[in-house]
Amino acid sequence: MELSHKRSILKNPAMQRLEQFVRKHEKQWNNEVPDLEQYERELHERMMDIECELLGEELSRYDMSVEQIEVEGEIYRPTLTSSETYLSGGGLVRVERHLYRPVGRGSKSICPMELRAGIVAGYFTPRAARQAAFVTAQLTPGESEALFAELEGMRPSRASLDRLPKTLSAQWEEHRQKREASLRAQETVPLEASIMAISVDGVMAPMKAGAEKRKAKQSEVGKHASGPSGNQEVGCGTVVLYNADGERVQTLRYGRMPERKKASLQEQLYAEVASIVALRPDLVRVHLADGAKDNWRLMDEIEQRLSLPSQTCVEILDFYHACEHLKKACDAAWEKARLAVKPNLNA
Repeated sequence: MELSHKRSILKNPAMQRLEQFVRKHEKQWNNEVPDLEQYERELHERMMDIECELLGEELSRYDMSVEQIEVEGEIYRPTLTSSETYLSGGGLVRVERHLYRPVGRGSKSICPMELRAGIVAGYFTPRAARQAAFVTAQLTPGESEALFAELEGMRPSRASLDRLPKTLSAQWEEHRQKREASLRAQETVPLEASIMAISVDGVMAPMKAGAEKRKAKQSEVGKHASGPSGNQEVGCGTVVLYNADGERVQTLRYGRMPERKKASLQEQLYAEVASIVALRPDLVRVHLADGAKDNWRLMDEIEQRLSLPSQTCVEILDFYHACEHLKKACDAAWEKARLAVKPNLNA
């Protein structure tokens, strides 16, 4: 397969449109003072057009037109050629590419171009996926859609922004343990660290799946509802390193969707703590949580698996919850005292 890319970039249609725009704008100064915001917006659009056209040409180079290909030991042969639209950091890009299907099967076709270029979720280019994933980690899909529209770059829809993290999560989860182990192998412990604090908590979140069943169960006689009806607890945990002065020097955060006894979260925290202890067994370990027994059970089991009986682990109830319980106790005591002493209005 021979490729030829000798066409001058100056002949790029988008480049020619940019030149026309610049010349037209220069003439506008002869009659009036142009609006800078409008010029900036139109210039940005022209530049994105150039970016998308060049990126479309680059994507086409990842395509393959051969008699057969082999993917993970399986032979695929060409079925058809079709055009598809992808989202890049500069906007939409339409590319014609070849599809291949396993020999003798009615299986779903694959696109070598997407595989070679690293297209994510069949739609996002790698850079676009990275940006979209970062934004949706901070905002809701709806808020993310509004932000991208305001930035006037790529404009992913709310639906695509909702699907992306789910796709990435499924792909990560499939090989999570191996990948997390690889990441931990690259971690280092700051020399100034002297304390390691392990913290576990949870937040109640509304869950669509099985909501009616949970509501019905919580309403049963003798059942104690642990949070708003229909909600489940999302587990979260941190491993934080502090220096001798109590200043934070490193934080590692973990979060898991609702799961019985926070089993996966516990395994993640244990693996992280064990990795750090292997590098720095001298660190003072601190367990920090609220009054929930399950959180303390989780951290106690991690401590037992570490097999470090020679060092005492410090346990701290977080300040906010301690004060909250203290206030309830004071309110109860003072209320009884107030009721016990009634003023004599006839005196």
